[in-house]
Amino acid sequence: MGEPLHESTIKHALGDRPVSVRVLSVTDSTNNEAKRHALSGTDVPTAIFAEEQTAGRGRMGRSFFSPPHTGIYLSLLLPDSGVLTDTVDLTTAAAVSVLRAIRTVTGISVGIKWVNDLYHRQKKVCGILAESFLAGDKRYIVIGVGINLYTEEFPEELAERAGSLSPADGSLRTALAAQTVAELYDAWKHPNREELMREYRAASVVLGRSVIYTENGREHRGIAEAIDERGRLLVRLSDGTLATLASGEISLQTN
Repeated sequence: MGEPLHESTIKHALGDRPVSVRVLSVTDSTNNEAKRHALSGTDVPTAIFAEEQTAGRGRMGRSFFSPPHTGIYLSLLLPDSGVLTDTVDLTTAAAVSVLRAIRTVTGISVGIKWVNDLYHRQKKVCGILAESFLAGDKRYIVIGVGINLYTEEFPEELAERAGSLSPADGSLRTALAAQTVAELYDAWKHPNREELMREYRAASVVLGRSVIYTENGREHRGIAEAIDERGRLLVRLSDGTLATLASGEISLQTN
């Protein structure tokens, strides 16, 4: 279990980045909380943390296990005024941003499983959910990040595929929280698309691997051949055709 998060400490670590910070003891979902906060009409980027989520959300309607004080449960609410606004671009940039934050703070190098999951020792340690929405007459972006930092016990249905970073230093939670916000904000405000995509590809645990995906109720198998400049996955199917995946879910074959 890590140390509690404190708004003032995180804010200080962000330096001159104009980001408001809120830390909640518990909420249903930080992305939901960000959407509620957006109804105030704020124009200030806001980082919302929760010590615990009761209904943490992942992509495709999945839940994200969020026990108290063991992870980073964060949503960064942004006015739709930065350079990156497309959710695919945002998800790609966010994955690289979190990868950078983890490496900087813990020294651990993680891999990226297309499109939005980070892996360590062949288990998922982080999920990302980027959304765009209207609140009143303003459009916002929210980037939700869940990182398993010190989580040791998972529900039975997650135990085989979920893991934790588990760094030797047990006092890195606040540092990782602040560094994650800093990296996300910088990538949103001043993106270098070529550099982001280069890092994204280099960290991929998918390229060159056999993958399975479902489209229109039909299962397809092939080799993940490339990730294009828009973050789409190119899969060479068994009949030689090249499929382009812009979203969805893939599974890695083990044999």
